[in-house]
Amino acid sequence: MPYDLLAIPRPHAHRRKQNLAHYRGDDTPSRPHHLVFAESCILGRVYLQSIRLAIALVCLGASLILASHWFGLMPDVTKIESASRRRLSEAVAVNAAAHVRKQQWVDLRATAETLVDRDADLLSIGVRSKHGDLKVNAGHHDDLWRQVASDSRGIDAITVPITLNRREWGEVEFCFRAPDQSTFGAIAEHPLMRLLAFYCITGVFGYTLFVGKVMRVFSTTQVVPERVRQALDTLAEGLLVLDEKAKIVLANRAFAETVDVPTELLVESRANELPWTFEHDQSKNDFPWMTAIDESATITEQILHLKVDDGAERIFSVNAAPIGGGNARRGALATFRDVTHIEEHRKQLEAMLTMLRESRDEIEEKNRELEILATTDALTGCLNRRAFFERFGHLWKMAAAEQKPLSCIMFDNDHFKRVNDTYGHGVGDDVLREVSRVLRETHGDHGLVCRYGGEEFCVLLPGIDFEDALDLAEQTRASIEQITFKEPAQLRLTASVGVSETRFNASDPQELINQADVCLYAAKRGGRNCVIPYSPELSQMDGEETESRERAEIPYQAVTALIASLSYRDAATAEHSRRVADLCSRVSKQYMDSASQYVLEIAALLHDIGKVGVSDEILLKRGKLSPDEMELIAWHDRIGVELIETAFECQELTETVQFRQAHFDGSGRFRNLPVGVEIPIGARILSICDSYDSMISDRVYRDGCSHQVAIEELRRYAGSQFDPELVEHFASVITSKPEPDATVNSEAAIQIGFQVERLAAAIDSQDTEGMQTLAERLGMYARRCDIESIAKAADRIRQRASEQEISWLDLLRDTNELLELCRTTQSELIEHQHENETPVG
Repeated sequence: MPYDLLAIPRPHAHRRKQNLAHYRGDDTPSRPHHLVFAESCILGRVYLQSIRLAIALVCLGASLILASHWFGLMPDVTKIESASRRRLSEAVAVNAAAHVRKQQWVDLRATAETLVDRDADLLSIGVRSKHGDLKVNAGHHDDLWRQVASDSRGIDAITVPITLNRREWGEVEFCFRAPDQSTFGAIAEHPLMRLLAFYCITGVFGYTLFVGKVMRVFSTTQVVPERVRQALDTLAEGLLVLDEKAKIVLANRAFAETVDVPTELLVESRANELPWTFEHDQSKNDFPWMTAIDESATITEQILHLKVDDGAERIFSVNAAPIGGGNARRGALATFRDVTHIEEHRKQLEAMLTMLRESRDEIEEKNRELEILATTDALTGCLNRRAFFERFGHLWKMAAAEQKPLSCIMFDNDHFKRVNDTYGHGVGDDVLREVSRVLRETHGDHGLVCRYGGEEFCVLLPGIDFEDALDLAEQTRASIEQITFKEPAQLRLTASVGVSETRFNASDPQELINQADVCLYAAKRGGRNCVIPYSPELSQMDGEETESRERAEIPYQAVTALIASLSYRDAATAEHSRRVADLCSRVSKQYMDSASQYVLEIAALLHDIGKVGVSDEILLKRGKLSPDEMELIAWHDRIGVELIETAFECQELTETVQFRQAHFDGSGRFRNLPVGVEIPIGARILSICDSYDSMISDRVYRDGCSHQVAIEELRRYAGSQFDPELVEHFASVITSKPEPDATVNSEAAIQIGFQVERLAAAIDSQDTEGMQTLAERLGMYARRCDIESIAKAADRIRQRASEQEISWLDLLRDTNELLELCRTTQSELIEHQHENETPVG
C-alpha cells in the first residue's frame, strides 16, 4: 500500500526555507541570489493582489453590515439603554417609597449613595417632597438638578413620582450622563460605527494574510495548465516534470510534501542537485531521468535514496519516461513511489532471516553435541549399547567389504557384586570409572569402547587380527590389575576377558559378541583374571553355536531406523521403549544368554512400533480411551508385530513382541495365546518391564506413581497377569525408581532441536501448511517434556501461520524467539550434564 505522503505534518516556514538551503548544498541558510530574487518577486505579486482582494472583501462586508442595520436586523442600542435606565428608576422609586413610609431616611440615603457609586452613568439621586424639600441628596444632586434647570446638555434627567396612601407625596429625581451630542463624539460612541471601524481595520490585515496563503497554494505557472496541475496533485506518488536539462518544470504536491520543500521553490531547480545518496555500487550520476532523456528509454523501479530534514533518509522507487520522441527531446516525466517502509521492512526481514539461519546452524551444532551426550554412558564416558551397535554395524560391513579383520574383546570385573556389598555403590562406581579409563586409554584411539552391561565392557578393534587382539587384551588385563585406590587401599581389581575375531565365521555382529562372551564365561569358570581366546570347541561345549546359526540376523541399523521413525512420530513413546529396553537388559541376565538378551532388547525397543500409525488425537488424549480407540490401538499393535515379522524374519523376536500381552493364567483379552511357562521368558520379562515403566512415567492424562506403588501393583497381579517368580526377581534387581536418564534428556532435547530445525526450514521456504503442522507437533511434544516456554512460542507461530494475512516480520520474530529458547534449553542441558558428570579418570 503506498505511503500516505499527505499525512506528513508540514513544518514551519523557516524550516522549509532551511530545507531548500540544505538541498542546494549550502552550509548556511543563505541561498543563491536568483532563488532569493525569484522568491521575493513571487511573494510581492502574491501579497499585492492579496491586499486588493482584502479591501474589496472588507468593503463588501461593511456594506452588508450597514444594510442589516438599515433593515432593522441589528438592535438599537440607544433605545435599549433608555429603557434600561427607566426600569432602574422605577425600581429605585418603589424602594424609596417603602423607606419614606417608614421614615428610614438614613437607610434611604445610604442606598442611593451606593447606587450612584456603583453605576458610572448614574450621576446623582434625589428624593424631593411635593413641597420642594430635598429629603435625600446623593451625588450632589441639588447642584446637578439646578444645572439641569438652566442647561440640560450632558445630563439626562428622569423623575418618578412617589405616592403614599394613594396621595402624591413627592418624587425621585435621577441625573444620568447623556451621550456626546457632537458629530465626532456621536460617531465614536455609536456601536455600529465602532463595529465597522474594527471590522475594516482587522479585516484588511486578516483577509490579506488569508488570501495570500490561498493564492500561494493555488499559484500557477505558464508552463503547465491549471487543470493538469490539479490532476497531478491528486496522485499519491510524487511526480516531477523535467525539461531537457533536468530542471524541474513542475513538482506535484505529494513530492513537495515528501521532500519538505514548497512547490514554487522546487521549480527551476535541478533534480540532480537534490541531496541524493548512493550505495557503494551506484554511480553518482546514475539518475533514471537522465537515462530517459539521453537515451529516450523508459526506466522502471530504480531505487534512489534521498536525505530529508533532520538527517532522515527516504527511499524511492523511481520510474522515468522521456517526453517527446526521436531527436525532439523535451524532457522527462519521473514518478517517485515512497518505499521507505517497504525497504525497511525488507531489511528487517533479511536481518531476521539471517538470525534464523544462524540460530538454526547453532541448534544443529548443539544437536551434534547432544548426540554425543546421548551416545555416551554418563558414569564411565564409554559408548552406550545403542550407539555401540549403530557403529558396530557400519564397521562390520566395512570389514566385510575390505576383507579386513575385526576383533571383539569382552571384559568383566571379577567379584564386582562383592565390591558393592562390601564397600558400597560409591566405590563400585569408582571401580567402573577406573576400569573404563584404562580401556579408553588403551583402545579409544583405534577402537570402540562400550559399557555393555552393569560391570561388562565390550571393545571392538577394526583392522586388528586375532593375535594382536589377544596381546592387547592381556596388556589391558594387567593394567586393570595394577589399579589402586586411596580409599579403600586394600581393594584390588581383576578382570575376566574373552577374545574373538571375524575369522571364526560369525554370521552377524551379535554372534561375534556372543563368541567373545562365551570366552568370557569360560574365563570365569577357569578361575577368573585371565584371557580366553575363542575356539569352536567352546561354542560346542555351551551348545550355542547351533542356536546362534539358527537365529536370523537382526541388523541393528534397521532397528535404529525404525526407532528414528517412531521418535519422529511420537518421541515420548520412543523414550518409553528405550527405558523398557534398559530394564529388560538389567533383569534378563540371570535367565538368558547374551544372544537371547540381545533379541529381548530389540523386542523391547520395537514393541510399540505399531503406534507410528496412531493419530495424535489418541496418542495425546488426556482422558480415558473409548472401547473403539482401545481396539484401534490393539489393531496397530498387530500391525507392529507383522512389521517386525516381515522385516527381520526372526521367530524369537516376533514371539517376544507378540506374546508380551499373554497373561500368565490365560485370563487376558487374547485367549489364543500361550499361558504359564509356555509363554517365552523374554515375553514375560518384557510384559513386566513395560508395565512397570508405564506406571512410573508421567502421561498426558495422569502423573506417574512411585517405585513402591508400581512394585505393589506388579505383585498384586503376580500369578494372574505376570510370572510371580520374575516379578520377585524384578523387585530384587530394580530397587528404586530410576533417576531421569541424561541420555533420555539429551534425546528429548535432540528431538526438540530437530523439530525446531524443520520448522525453521518450513518458515524459510514459506511452507504455511508445514509450519502449522510442525508448530503444533512441537508444542505438544514440548508440553510433554514440561518445557512450557517452547510450547507457548510454538503455539504463537502456529496461530500466525494460520492467519489469512501472515505478518512475516512478526512470524520471523517469534521464530527467532523460539530458536533462542531452544538454544537456551540445549545449553542449559549440556551445562547441567557437564556439571553433574563425575570426572572419569
